[in-house]
Amino acid sequence: MTTTTNSAPPDGLRRLRGTLALIALSTAILIGVTALNVYVNSFVATIVGFAYPVVMLLALALRRDADSNPAFQRKAFAWGAGIAAVAFVAYLSGSVAWTNLILGSGRTVQAVVLNEKTTDSLHGSGRAYALASTDPAGEIPGGDLEESSTRFKPGDVITVRIDPAGQVAPKLPGEVDSTAYLLTFLACNTLIGGTLLWSARRPTPPHDPSDPVVHTVS
Repeated sequence: MTTTTNSAPPDGLRRLRGTLALIALSTAILIGVTALNVYVNSFVATIVGFAYPVVMLLALALRRDADSNPAFQRKAFAWGAGIAAVAFVAYLSGSVAWTNLILGSGRTVQAVVLNEKTTDSLHGSGRAYALASTDPAGEIPGGDLEESSTRFKPGDVITVRIDPAGQVAPKLPGEVDSTAYLLTFLACNTLIGGTLLWSARRPTPPHDPSDPVVHTVS
């Protein structure tokens, strides 16, 4: 009679599965926090976002293959802090990219600048412009025009892209059509994923001087 036993997956495959799960967790948290920033508010997103470095540091420290890469393990906290910093950049760029995606399907309208305001945000002080539609029956939903590289003055008539649902603030069409923030978000996530994959790599052991050296003669 022959019995069959279930063998455990190879060590390399086990480490790869764990790392891919950690990458998926990182991506899910970043997308979730970005969605909170866009659809709720930045304060809630910031509070929830503080969980990211905690979760990542704990995951790096407690995972079963934590000792697979000694070079990474010796500076795990520094690597974790670096990953969190890259994730913060991904959050900022992802929020802008998501807003641009919403406005990409919005309407392009003419608006008149009413006044300029000074704003305070996570990025520092900036400018915002109160707008009114040039159409007496129209409106500019979503709030003030976000800061841009162009300076306007009251009375200027400008072209803006709006979200009819008023979920996000209007922007200039050129800013909406830019893919720079989306590419930055994707690049940051790729960098995080690559770092996590490298952290799980088991380095080649150093050569033992006692091992015989085989010379070949051509």
